[in-house]
Amino acid sequence: MSGNDYEQCQKYFKKALNKQKERDFVAAESFYKRALKYDAMHLDANYLLGTLYAEQRELAKALKFLRLAAEINPRSHMIQNNLGNIYQLSGQFDNAIACYQRALSVEPNMPEVHNNLGNIYKNQEQFVEAEACYRRALLLRPDFVEVYCNLGGVLRSLKKFQEAIDNYRKAADLSPAFKAAYEGLGICYAELGERDQAITSFNRYLELDPSDNSEVKLRLAQLNASAIPKRYPAAVMLATYEKKAKNWDADIQRPGKEFLGPKHVREMLEQLKLPQARQLDVLDIGCGTGVCGEYLRGYAKYLEGVDLSPQMLAQAQKKKYYDRLECADAISYMQNSQHTFDLIIASGVLILFGDLMPVFQAAARLLKPGAVFVFTLYRSESDAVMVRHNLHFAHSEPYVREKAEAANLQMVSLEQKVHEYDLGEPQPGWIVALRKAQ
Repeated sequence: MSGNDYEQCQKYFKKALNKQKERDFVAAESFYKRALKYDAMHLDANYLLGTLYAEQRELAKALKFLRLAAEINPRSHMIQNNLGNIYQLSGQFDNAIACYQRALSVEPNMPEVHNNLGNIYKNQEQFVEAEACYRRALLLRPDFVEVYCNLGGVLRSLKKFQEAIDNYRKAADLSPAFKAAYEGLGICYAELGERDQAITSFNRYLELDPSDNSEVKLRLAQLNASAIPKRYPAAVMLATYEKKAKNWDADIQRPGKEFLGPKHVREMLEQLKLPQARQLDVLDIGCGTGVCGEYLRGYAKYLEGVDLSPQMLAQAQKKKYYDRLECADAISYMQNSQHTFDLIIASGVLILFGDLMPVFQAAARLLKPGAVFVFTLYRSESDAVMVRHNLHFAHSEPYVREKAEAANLQMVSLEQKVHEYDLGEPQPGWIVALRKAQ
């Protein structure tokens, strides 16, 4: 590189740094790219441009530049840690683990890396390995509040509730406004049957975060300490399914944990004797990875899917069953769609809605006269709506019939089914078909 190229590269690099500090990401990106035109192997420009993209959740672009930075300096523990974080966010957990282990081989005393590695093991339900990582992080940094909560979560999964409580309390003592500690405390107290302490902990969480982008209001409803929420929190649902997307199709067939919703929907369509000659306009709400797409294609001249999770939709896209896939909230999408349908299905989706009325009304709006809405639910034998142990909703037969009638949908069929299996135990459910009047 000539002296002039070096000077130009450094000039643009410094401008990029200043713009990134000012949070002017558009200008920073432009200046980093100009710097890299003069020196494509500039370590810090590649690294910082990668971290800039990471902050904006542009993961593919972040990977490109952080990978190159790691090639330029493979022994930088900071680069390996940040590259591991991007792999983890991308669901590439084996690559993330490899990066974290490389970082620790260079600098073993990084509590952040031990925490990050523990998070992967926890998400993969390798709780013993996760516990070891978290304990190592706390040895290195005894005031690491987040890690006390993470360790509490692992101990909770291992049914070590009192030890979990001790760690959540430590987090709350170190940072009284750290809301996750109170959620964890509430869950542990509820598991131990200490209802009043559970309620107190959950209410403290809501004092810190009234919006509640967690499951706390659902847990309070379980304890009969608050009204049943209208729906499951979208942010939690999105985070959950983003993690599950890659292995979803295999996981729902795992022995003892089989999800039977797609099977029940298929059998109901056969029972209704709908034409299987690609004559129908079909909408699959909460389509996920497109598990229902193959058999729906036999009915559909036009097949549309909608789901909240981009990662789930990416898996559905690969199957090429759908004419159109949209990333959106199902109710909002149905309320605004200009298309009408002969068939709408929802497999394992309405279990996330306590109040079914908005769903029924939105579906009725899109159904053609005589068209059918087929869906699965968890079954409640007592309450009209209840929050189950898994924090999803169960509905009673009278409730479903009442809301269907109110939405001007006629009951065609409501049958008891096993919705799924949980650790080998059958979970009671419904398969329902509603029809819009001619």
